[in-house]
Amino acid sequence: MGSAGGLARFVLARARAHRPLLAAALLTVLLTTAVLATLTAYSGAIGDAALRHALRDPRNAAGTALVVRAAVPPDERAAAD
Repeated sequence: MGSAGGLARFVLARARAHRPLLAAALLTVLLTTAVLATLTAYSGAIGDAALRHALRDPRNAAGTALVVRAAVPPDERAAAD
C-alpha cells in the first residue's frame, strides 16, 4: 500500500507541475464537445427546415410521395384505406 500512496503523490506532483498543459487539454476537450453538439443540433434543424420548405411549395409538395406499408388482413383493408 505504501508504494501506491507514493505513486499517487508522484502523479499529483507531476500534475501540479504541468497545470497549464492540463488546463489546455481540458479546454480543448470541452470546446470540441461543444462544437460537435452544436453541429449535431444545427444539422437536425437544417434538415427539418428543408423538409418544411419543400412541402410548403405546391410545386414540390405534389412530387413528394409518402409510402406507408402495413401487413393488413384482406378483410380489414377497406377500413385501413
